[in-house]
Amino acid sequence: MLDKTPLRVEVATPVPGTVRLSLTGDLAFDTAAKLSGLVFDPGYRRLDLDLAGISFIDSSGLAALVRLHQQAEAEGAALRLVAASPHLRRLLKVTALDQLFRLP
Repeated sequence: MLDKTPLRVEVATPVPGTVRLSLTGDLAFDTAAKLSGLVFDPGYRRLDLDLAGISFIDSSGLAALVRLHQQAEAEGAALRLVAASPHLRRLLKVTALDQLFRLP
């Protein structure tokens, strides 16, 4: 049995119009739904996603990231990744999701 790290989501508004999500733990089938229930203040223009604390991600986690991107876009905001481990960067590149997300 694999050890699982619960997903923790911290939401902050460092400057007006920007929402910052910091994720730590596993973003997988059993935790990805936690992201779909998030509601942001109206009028935000940027959603910064800090994934430096993600220890594991599967296809359900990647799909949750795509849904977050779509949600931000539908609300007229831009989603950008502000931190991602080298492993996650490679995964995004292999899955061509680096074309969807802005990587610094």
